[in-house]
Amino acid sequence: MVSRNCFSMKKSYFVLVSAALIIIFAGIGFYFGLKNSSKTYTLIPSPEKTTTANGQLAVVVPHHDLVKDKRIELLKKLSEKSQPKTIILLSTNHFNTGASDLITSSREWAIANGQRTLSADIALIDGLTKNNLAAIDDAAFENEHGIKNLLGEIKDFFPESKLVPVIIKDSVGQESIKNLLAFFKEACPECGVIASVDMSHYQPARVAEIHDIKTLRALTTANEEEIWKTEVDSNASLAFLASWAKLKNLNDFVLFDHTNSGLLTNNLDAETTTHVFGYYNNSLSASAENFLTFTFAGDAMFGREIGYQFQQNNFKDLFANLGNRTFWGTDISWLNLEGPISEKTVPQPRQINDLKFNFSNQTIKALEYLKLTAVGLANNHTLNQGQNSLLITQKILGKAGINWQGNPGKANGESIMRFEQKGLKVSLIAINLTFGINNIEEIIRQEKQLGRFVVVLPHWGNEYQETHSLGQENLARAWFVAGADLVIGSHPHVIQDAQIIDGKLVFYSLGNFVFDQYFSKETQQGLILASAISDKNIKIVLLPIESKRLKPEILRGDAKKNILNKICKNIADYCDYDSIKLDRKQ
Repeated sequence: MVSRNCFSMKKSYFVLVSAALIIIFAGIGFYFGLKNSSKTYTLIPSPEKTTTANGQLAVVVPHHDLVKDKRIELLKKLSEKSQPKTIILLSTNHFNTGASDLITSSREWAIANGQRTLSADIALIDGLTKNNLAAIDDAAFENEHGIKNLLGEIKDFFPESKLVPVIIKDSVGQESIKNLLAFFKEACPECGVIASVDMSHYQPARVAEIHDIKTLRALTTANEEEIWKTEVDSNASLAFLASWAKLKNLNDFVLFDHTNSGLLTNNLDAETTTHVFGYYNNSLSASAENFLTFTFAGDAMFGREIGYQFQQNNFKDLFANLGNRTFWGTDISWLNLEGPISEKTVPQPRQINDLKFNFSNQTIKALEYLKLTAVGLANNHTLNQGQNSLLITQKILGKAGINWQGNPGKANGESIMRFEQKGLKVSLIAINLTFGINNIEEIIRQEKQLGRFVVVLPHWGNEYQETHSLGQENLARAWFVAGADLVIGSHPHVIQDAQIIDGKLVFYSLGNFVFDQYFSKETQQGLILASAISDKNIKIVLLPIESKRLKPEILRGDAKKNILNKICKNIADYCDYDSIKLDRKQ
């Protein structure tokens, strides 16, 4: 017989075990159960509860304090609708410090000379580190203005919110950001997100405006893949923000303001920073005008003295003064590749009279660094090593994800490259006229009949002549009659003049982009065009460059004005300093 005391002890033991199991399974269900996810994350929960609009804060603001007042205005407005339990504050890692791509801090932040503090969400930060998603490195935040410039405003407008700061290196992979998103989706559905991001950097004001078109489109559509290709200081932060907004069914991007430091300070030549202030909500805004953007440059040669001096480190030093942002910010970025690329390293001759080019395989690294999307091969040097070398060049470019167009010996389907953006259709037609080919009117007509904006890219004209020839002009007129909308030429190795023909624009030559022709000032100068096409008009920004000790750099001030004056001499009515705007003729 079992005694009453023994039964009571067993009953008590059963109750305790049952209670413990309930707590354990409830904890597993709450902290480890991620619906539709194969990965779970450990976390010590924080007891605080949000009071309003859980997880409904998804905002991008600049950390550039030139526009601090506008940032304050937006954050104040959004704080009246949402007070998250915790704010995830994302920024680029400006100084590339620390050993991890993703760095956080569990410190308590002193604000206003220590009179107030902003506390970290220790539980979430512990979860990030325990799951190897980010590393704690307090020292990395010491001078990080992408975080520090926003702390006072977060405390002012979200006084009860805790903070998870994350700074992100440019080297981070997309998979790391997806894992970070999955963690916060499970661990903190009531978090809000602030992306502290400055947009286009170091470009003249009007070029930066062109770059921002693609960025705003990517944010508006919350297209993460396109966001990764925009010219901003933290693609990863914006990709996380857009993904978070979609998780919360915040499908509408509201543009609160869009500014540009060059325009704000009335300096069109200065290196600028652009600013986007915006947030996601669940209402619907009017759709913006659709644009397709492009960047074009002239002749690029990576052999002879250029290869001799720079190929040993993948041409990194060649672009030390230009950087890699000029081509980065547009849908299409194109240059005339003046020679074949080898599969191996090729010792380069230094003789400027050696006209048989053969670029080393390191050339592809230079094109990738510049973030080019396409190159033209319709010129008089791509067959320098024979037909097989041309096929190898095409293969190398394709493997790198760089489109190529143009056959140096004939006009055919390879001459055409087509692009489309939300119904806006563009065709590029590259043609080499130095071999005597000029019958492309039928190709132009065919593309125009398909409702496409047609850009002709001829390799033509007389070398070193700064004024176009009558033959060039006659060809341009015939192409416009056939339906071309814009002509942009190469080959003369100097910038030639521009002309308006029947309301359409022709740039006869963009000159050199990179070349070792340092025997004259004119052959060391070139023109880059940044443009935006819509259904209604086309805007082109002129970006003069000059190579100094072979290294191209953007011109500013009087040196820039001198080139602009030459280009605009015959089209002054259409030029507004460094930009040209034309209505589209359908």
